[in-house]
Amino acid sequence: MNKLLPLICLLAVGFFPTLAQKPYLDPVFENPAVQEENRLPMRASYFPFEDAAKAAAGDKAKSSRFMSLNGMWKFHWVADYKQLPQDFYATNFSDKSWKEFPVPANWEFNGYGVPIYVNPFYEFNMKNPQPPDIPDNIEQPAGAYRRVVTLPATWKDQRVFIHLGAVKSAFKLYVNGKYVGLGKDSKLESEFDITPYVQPGQNLIALEVRRWNDGSYLEAQDMWRVSGISRDTYLYARPNVHLYDYVTNASLANGYRDGVMDLHVTAWNNTDENQEKYKVSAALYDADGKKVWSAQQNTWGLKMKQGKTELRFKANVANAKAWSAETPNLYRLEIALYDGDGKVQEVINRKMGFRTVEIKNTQILVNGKPVMFKGVNRHETHPETGQVVSREAMLEEVKLMKQLNVNAVRTSHYPNDSYFYELCDEYGLYVMDEANVESHGMHYDLGRTLANAPEWELAHLTRIGRMIRRDRNHPSIFSWSLGNEAGNGWNFYRGYELAKSLDPSLPVHYELASGDWNTDIYSKMYRTPDEVIAYAQSNPTQPYLLCEYAHAMGNSIGNFKEYWDIFETYPVLQGGFIWDWVDQGVYRMKDGKKILGYGGDWGDKDTPSDNNFLINGVIGADRTFHPHSYEVRKVYQEIAFTLHKNQLGVRSKYFFRTLDNFKLNWTLLRDGKAVKSGTINELTVQPGQSVRLTLPEEAIKADTANEYYLQVKAVLKNDEGVLKAGTELAFEEFALSKPVSPAYAASSDKINVTDGASAIELGNKSFSLAVDKKTGNITSYKANGKTILESGPRINFWRPGTDNDFGANLQKRLRALKDADDKAVVKKVHVETLADGHVQISIEKELLDGGLKYEQTIIADGKGALTVKNNVQPLKELKMMTFKVGNHMTLPTDFKNIEWYGRGPWESYWDRKTSALVGQYKGSISEQYHPYVRPQESGNKSDVRWAKISRKDGSGIIIQHIDTLLNVSALLYSPEQLFPGFDKHQTHSGSLEPDKNIHLHVDLQQLGIGGNNSWGLLPLDKYKLFLNRPYYYEYRIVPVKK
Repeated sequence: MNKLLPLICLLAVGFFPTLAQKPYLDPVFENPAVQEENRLPMRASYFPFEDAAKAAAGDKAKSSRFMSLNGMWKFHWVADYKQLPQDFYATNFSDKSWKEFPVPANWEFNGYGVPIYVNPFYEFNMKNPQPPDIPDNIEQPAGAYRRVVTLPATWKDQRVFIHLGAVKSAFKLYVNGKYVGLGKDSKLESEFDITPYVQPGQNLIALEVRRWNDGSYLEAQDMWRVSGISRDTYLYARPNVHLYDYVTNASLANGYRDGVMDLHVTAWNNTDENQEKYKVSAALYDADGKKVWSAQQNTWGLKMKQGKTELRFKANVANAKAWSAETPNLYRLEIALYDGDGKVQEVINRKMGFRTVEIKNTQILVNGKPVMFKGVNRHETHPETGQVVSREAMLEEVKLMKQLNVNAVRTSHYPNDSYFYELCDEYGLYVMDEANVESHGMHYDLGRTLANAPEWELAHLTRIGRMIRRDRNHPSIFSWSLGNEAGNGWNFYRGYELAKSLDPSLPVHYELASGDWNTDIYSKMYRTPDEVIAYAQSNPTQPYLLCEYAHAMGNSIGNFKEYWDIFETYPVLQGGFIWDWVDQGVYRMKDGKKILGYGGDWGDKDTPSDNNFLINGVIGADRTFHPHSYEVRKVYQEIAFTLHKNQLGVRSKYFFRTLDNFKLNWTLLRDGKAVKSGTINELTVQPGQSVRLTLPEEAIKADTANEYYLQVKAVLKNDEGVLKAGTELAFEEFALSKPVSPAYAASSDKINVTDGASAIELGNKSFSLAVDKKTGNITSYKANGKTILESGPRINFWRPGTDNDFGANLQKRLRALKDADDKAVVKKVHVETLADGHVQISIEKELLDGGLKYEQTIIADGKGALTVKNNVQPLKELKMMTFKVGNHMTLPTDFKNIEWYGRGPWESYWDRKTSALVGQYKGSISEQYHPYVRPQESGNKSDVRWAKISRKDGSGIIIQHIDTLLNVSALLYSPEQLFPGFDKHQTHSGSLEPDKNIHLHVDLQQLGIGGNNSWGLLPLDKYKLFLNRPYYYEYRIVPVKK
């Protein structure tokens, strides 16, 4: 028996898989060979109006042929699709017990199922995905929708269509109890002709929606994995003979001077009669309403019953106003269908633009110019509605992008709502339109990736082709992107060829094809500045775009300026797209507080999660600016300034527009306060050109007794698109003199000193100070009868890690720094009275197991002012970095306000401070912490000359630099409160409560915050701090009564 047991085990292991029952594969929802059934071919986005006036107005809600299906539906959610009532779509089925549920809306953020966030993996099979199988051993949620609608009597004898804006992840459609069809691809419209299924009066529309299907293997994007109907849904009617699709094919000719449009219009005859006498007219109108071209043709091809035809028009517009993101000139295209009696049947009214995109000499050219793409990656997300984004919210996003000098958007990683492209056309944003294809969880091996699996070819091509067919009339689109992080192979080779056949006018992008033949743009993610330079110097054959860079997770976007210094040096480098545009946080309540939730905030402990890795926006989920938003605005600005004596150089980085709508405001600051100002109202600068302006002498007048800065700001004179007059779009500052150490008259009033066994105490009627000899730390500091410090200034090398710090595992690699002072060995605490009557306390410690010697010298004068000198010396060859070199102090909570002379008004760091101008600023201490969704390092002010920390009555202290400018922060929260643990825990700024102390940091320097990526890369070398070198700095703490 013992000898047989191994054989039995071997048989079980070797043969059981072949004998076991294979996973059940649903013939529809787990079958990539089925992508749609009875779904209409994708067409351009438009609404067909009944007359020209309504078409020109553009409000489909006012059309008699439109019926919105947004609003409340009867809804039944089940944890597993097998629990759905089999006949829920029947007309005699009772849904009285069902809930009401809104459309559009995500299930999971409305109490049905669990919102899950993972990045590269499949939430339904994290470890061993086996496409197209959705594992049978897990619950597979589904939702059933029902709605009864009454069709208008005027729709009699017309065809009726249903428009489903976006359904995740797949669905079956029923009308009046009958199956109509199905669709996959959760980020594009699905339309069905439901005419055979409807009846006069009341009609029942029903949907079965699955959370997962085989298509989910192509939707592994870095976003919330949630379900539901997420875009607008409606019915519409149109005549039996109607237009169907149109393609503008618009470009520029004759030196990019004249507009050319090859217009293709398709029309359908859904009758059994000859309709050759119908006519199609087309006309173009300029921005002033002037008709610049028109033509008309008969629909000869509709002679065939149930026939279709395509008409082709050619329009030539001399001296056309070209479209670009800088000059978004649009024309109105009107296409009308008339019956044989000349009666209008329907009208399409859409905007179009003339522009040419081409690649020449390894550069992407728009209208012949090598534009720079100052881009962001955009997810569809909103903190209140999840992945449902209203038109108003989209417009607000475009406005914020324009305010931040963003000129390009990558629709990561799926086609956006069609209205967003209309906004990009109208207000000027270049768009890289990306197909809803990401199989990241399968990784990229050619033997496994879905990109190379023949059975997945149809799924890839359907998604790529439908996107291009819908969006190819938008002038804002400069490139098609085949997908994201989905490997490469046969299916993307065919996808490239399909894209070229559908729209040969635009370059095709696919990041994982870089180095292969099926991309026109070389595109790599998260390459460092040095790697970008290496490509530029490698004799490249393709233009380079960073489709993702500057990972904006938490407190990030360091060394952003360095990227753009490089981009503007090498012509082959044309910019990139920041990851990403907006934090994907969603509001929820926790412990009675409204917080922004992220992955892991919903579900139990077994719910898969990549936590806050989806919180990486240039702006916050609530559409407020992060501090690094301003850095983006500064680096992306299109106007550059130089100063030589009183000559202000102004260089336009624009390619198409002049600076006529800008004025320059200049301000002379003395010691951070404005003393003179003026305006240059006329700024005549042609695209790409420079001018020198003579400033008045008073604008640059300086002396050596004070510090002077000149600031210049370019603001809009008049409203421009979505931006209002007065919007500031470019700025610069120039130091006219060097910083001046603040003046201080030291007091020689007598100081009483007690050198006790355990403590040193000193003071007089103005102040008192106590130092613990065991720890070498101040335990009490009072001035003018009020407590100043309760502890500190203590040596500090630690900060509560940023998300980038955690990505590089610095919280563990530098763990010893966290309590370095607590574990210090005190070598000396000595007090002496100096010749001038001041008292000096000398403290010496060894830190980090004897690796560092730290000497702190505190000199008190008769008024209680303290000069603090910090000297850090390595005793061993320490190779470790440090987060900072500085002092940490705790103050009582009666300190409420801060004023400072340094960079502001927002926080700034060593590698992210070009947007924070030098000046005097003030605010409450409660405002100094920026509420990143996950608590972390925040609130630093760099290049500080002085900072005043005060109570309501104005009393407090002033921190003064002496020789070296300082980094200062004052927060309501302790470093411990902002630290989520060495293994990052679920923490939220919205849950923070003020500490029992104010925490004041006065630092020499901090490690840069980085931003190349958030999973390993460190800040650039020049922004690193190491403990193998000495550091010295000093500052003064001066008590003030008011």
